[in-house]
Amino acid sequence: MASKKICIIAPYAFGYTSHIQTTLDEFEHVEATIIYLDLPSFSYKNGLHKAQNFFSKFLFGKNLKKTFVFSRIRSEIYNLGKQDTIFIIRPDLLDNATLEYLKKYTDRFISYYYDSTRRFPRKAEIIPFFDTVYSYDREDVAKYNLKFLTNYVFEESRESNTSYQFFNISTNDYRFPLLEKLAAYLKQKGWSYKILVFNGSEMPSEHVEIITTQQSIAEVSELIKKSEIIVEIQRTEQIGLSFRIFEALGHRKKLITTNKDIVNYDFYHPQNILVVDEEDIEIPESFVTSPYVEIAPEILSKYKIENWVKPVFSI
Repeated sequence: MASKKICIIAPYAFGYTSHIQTTLDEFEHVEATIIYLDLPSFSYKNGLHKAQNFFSKFLFGKNLKKTFVFSRIRSEIYNLGKQDTIFIIRPDLLDNATLEYLKKYTDRFISYYYDSTRRFPRKAEIIPFFDTVYSYDREDVAKYNLKFLTNYVFEESRESNTSYQFFNISTNDYRFPLLEKLAAYLKQKGWSYKILVFNGSEMPSEHVEIITTQQSIAEVSELIKKSEIIVEIQRTEQIGLSFRIFEALGHRKKLITTNKDIVNYDFYHPQNILVVDEEDIEIPESFVTSPYVEIAPEILSKYKIENWVKPVFSI
């Protein structure tokens, strides 16, 4: 039996997307390859090359960094040859000519949107390129007739030896004041927490810890294991469930989130998941002290990556 050739094209995304390839490789008769949109990264040869890119963008609207990515992606798919499926995450980062080129190398051209079209409007424009587009955003699914698909559980644990009650890790953005407010609230309640905000350089903070080096998935996983409750402050334009929610599921951790749509999922249990208003955070003592309720195996199984890939890639 001939192997099914699958090519994944995606951002590295701290390693979240790599789990798709490693899971596919566990199936017999599947030959999976991943091409990262951002690795290897573009680098200038010298100062003159950097100046050339500036004038190229200014005078001709051409970006050498993007041209490098488009050319590299085309070259890699050319070397791979015809694929049974090409699966792209963040296809909006590619130009139309590259999407057309890639489509010639497969009979099944599909994509997964784990960001909404409200955040990246170009995603709406390029839907017609694909045979199927999956999305984790219910509004986009309804508006553009896409197929609904959540993110996935890629790791599991049952760690009970914890070091702190609450955990959050975020990148510095408009949510920073909310995290400071949350940390002050937790401190006032006498609850232990570890809230990390990545900024790339030092910055003032009163209640949270600033980190200047991004944490790997493995490092974040260890931090999650040491916590009892994960806190997730969703982006304002976001409806779909982030990976942090599926990390909470996999590691059997309670979750506090601002994502109101989570109550509509079959794994929701009020003893495990608390939805809060970011403008008026209230966390009942009973939620903090009550035990975690195990999710039924048949429900959790649906979200595990080994089952997530089966319908997407028809295996």
